[in-house]
Amino acid sequence: MSRRRTHGDPRALAQRVAVLVVDEERDLGAALQRAAQEHGMQAGRLDASVHTLREAVNDYRALFRPDQLQQLHAQRRLALQAMRSFDAFRPRLAGTLVHGDGRLDRIRLLLESDSPEPVIYRLSDLHIPWHEGDATLVFAGGQRATRPAFHFVAGDAQVELIVLRTADRSNPPRDVLGGGPLPALDIDELQALLDAG
Repeated sequence: MSRRRTHGDPRALAQRVAVLVVDEERDLGAALQRAAQEHGMQAGRLDASVHTLREAVNDYRALFRPDQLQQLHAQRRLALQAMRSFDAFRPRLAGTLVHGDGRLDRIRLLLESDSPEPVIYRLSDLHIPWHEGDATLVFAGGQRATRPAFHFVAGDAQVELIVLRTADRSNPPRDVLGGGPLPALDIDELQALLDAG
């Protein structure tokens, strides 16, 4: 019998992940690491899939923290407004607001521009005070690379704009949990999600 089957019920592990995400505001990756550590396991050896973990988070939030659903919708609406302000850069919502599997006060937008200057000009046009940094992303083959990032506050949210290169379309950032393309929503997809909710 494998080690992972001797250390608890996968449903109990998914439930623990949900508690860590919803009650302690950890993102899904950090919650998964913590839950695995508590059960003496490696996160990569858990039986539960990322989809199962996200379902557990959604179910737990709906049952025990329904107020967070309103916050999630409000932050997604705020993200949509920000995306429309930067629509020239093909914005996509990434991060925890896509699935609601982490802190709800952070908006992460992926923008597309071969240099950060046009984004800076747009921030200036909008009279948004910002500070610059870098974001580390994972690409195919586990390669890590940095991209320019701009941070500002909108309402009660911390907004991060990550500037991807046009060439990144053929090698998009990867999801560190699932290994596939980083989950992201364009303006129409986010609008549809809001309309459905």
